Amino acid sequence: MASKIKVDQIQTGDGTGTIALQNQLSGLTSASMPTGSVLQVVSATKTDTQVISSSSFVDITGLSATITPSSSSNKIYVSVNVSFSGVANAYIAFQILRGTTEILKNTESGTGIECAGGSVINSSGNIPYSVLKESMSGLDSPSTTSATTYKVQISPKRTGTETATVNRSYSLGDDNQYRTVSTITLMEIAG
Repeated sequence: MASKIKVDQIQTGDGTGTIALQNQLSGLTSASMPTGSVLQVVSATKTDTQVISSSSFVDITGLSATITPSSSSNKIYVSVNVSFSGVANAYIAFQILRGTTEILKNTESGTGIECAGGSVINSSGNIPYSVLKESMSGLDSPSTTSATTYKVQISPKRTGTETATVNRSYSLGDDNQYRTVSTITLMEIAG
């Protein structure tokens, strides 16, 4: 049998006042949450592999998420983790977009970041490149209550035939293959 405690008020510790409880929890809405509260979380995980060989930015398919803010004054915290590999000395650049607007980029003057320590796949294809992880995060102010999509783009910034592979498998001895994953997470923050 379930138990219930029924009270109308709780007295403060010093006895100088009371705290009214009636309808306090049933009336809780996102608008009544204090500034900085996390109101909702949306995420997506990319598990398949994608190979990119383009000098311009292209979408990482499946690495996008849509969120609908409850107030135009709220902010969206965007967090992205991309697992990738590239040929030695390639420069891999990433950017996060809200719709078609770039909001976060890991490049300086378009040079990107260096893929360090890459090793070449042998002729039988069982020694993959080093697998790297790029993490990017930031707070965005979309100023809307409409559904808003955030996505991740990548570019190898190639000078020849360099490519980048998102979610490349890697081996841990005896040729056991492990597929890496990439994620995007959106959090609405009360403004």
